[in-house]
Amino acid sequence: MDIEQFLGSFGLNEQGNQWDNVIVPESVYLVMGDRRMGKSALCYWLLERYSDKYDLLPVVVGLPRDRQSLLPDKFIIKDSTEDCIGLENAIVLIDEAGLQLPIEDTKAREYVVNFLSLPGHRNQVLLLTFHFPKLVLARYLPFFDGFLLKRPPYLIEFSGKRQNDALTQMMLKAEERFSELPSEQLTAHTYVVCPRLRWQGMLQNPLPSFWQDALSKGWSGVRLDKQEPTQLPLEHRGQRKGYKLGPDGEPILDEKRQYFWVTPEMERRKVEVERGEYTNSSYIKWFDPVERIYWIDFRRNG
Repeated sequence: MDIEQFLGSFGLNEQGNQWDNVIVPESVYLVMGDRRMGKSALCYWLLERYSDKYDLLPVVVGLPRDRQSLLPDKFIIKDSTEDCIGLENAIVLIDEAGLQLPIEDTKAREYVVNFLSLPGHRNQVLLLTFHFPKLVLARYLPFFDGFLLKRPPYLIEFSGKRQNDALTQMMLKAEERFSELPSEQLTAHTYVVCPRLRWQGMLQNPLPSFWQDALSKGWSGVRLDKQEPTQLPLEHRGQRKGYKLGPDGEPILDEKRQYFWVTPEMERRKVEVERGEYTNSSYIKWFDPVERIYWIDFRRNG
């Protein structure tokens, strides 16, 4: 092993702090690990560091407002994931995402695909934390730009779907590295897999300057009501973006994993194919029969 490989195994190289290479705008990150292993501390540190570095608004979704005092004044609390739809230039934490986002509901796949695509349209960094990554269906994994693993649960087989699936293999590799650390160092490290960089390795993460243990218990005693998901619009500087559907009903993007532009000609040919109404919002799904592209108009009620 040469010196570059040695330093790279610790997340250090000539390019400087490897965290700065991993965390970039217009990206989505999956954070997973066992309870009390530092997922919340990691995420709040990332919010603090990269809201400053990239001049982004730090946002926490779903944290009870009576705990706002635990956060710096510049941090914003949003009530639900729907509040992130029009949010631009932000780094967003959705803690306990399995409770807030219908990512295990096969009927909500279009909603989830659109939601995971928002950072590319809104200049966001999106952090989703999960205790049981088996809730994340395999079809969504290509939408994540990085996987941040704290020490996995002891019974990894209960956390992954199958022994050979991608997330289980990540957790097994992470457990190998965590088992090499002394117990007092476990929560201060994160095993990172970053496909964009074609890199994986262990990185150290400090606590945020405002850290309190109460933040790691932010969800204790909170009652959560499941809400029916709405459809998300895709719009960039006033122009709609849409998608195609494959034979299996899965959304198809272009070769760059981007949505297709909706042209004025497509707007003139559009046919309404679906309409939905929820408590606080409604949507219309349109279809262009020539290009075979779908897109969504989303409206808030009232």
